[in-house]
Amino acid sequence: MARLAWIASLATLLAVTATLAACGGDKTEDNRYIRELTAAQTRFQTNQRRLEADAKRSSSARENRRALDRFAGSISDTISALRRIDVPAKVRAEHSRFVAVFVTWHDDVTRFVAAVKSSTPSSFARARRRIAAATATFNRSSREAASDIDAKLAG
Repeated sequence: MARLAWIASLATLLAVTATLAACGGDKTEDNRYIRELTAAQTRFQTNQRRLEADAKRSSSARENRRALDRFAGSISDTISALRRIDVPAKVRAEHSRFVAVFVTWHDDVTRFVAAVKSSTPSSFARARRRIAAATATFNRSSREAASDIDAKLAG
């Protein structure tokens, strides 16, 4: 779902890592932060790819609901990992915003899962439209939040 956003965010963060490494000065805290942030994103992306593959192999609505539950759990795990990172003071606000993007995404996915579990054909169609819009918002917001972190670290 948000695979493109993760790829874009990961690429952006990796570019910042290279930029910071090229700059002089002691960037140890910034570099550690970027490594931890990138690791959390990479774990999420790996889990997401695995869950997408599982969902493609599923043959029943029940299996699809389980895959969605696991996806929501993966987002929760990512939120926890992001909250455990020791964030440099200069990017605390931006990091909090980045975490908030995931919290909103988790809430949206959770509502979608609930709608799927107790849906009628019309409510399912409505839920699909909402999750599509939420996915687009997540993609845009996560890229913006990552860019804000990058800009602050580079400055």
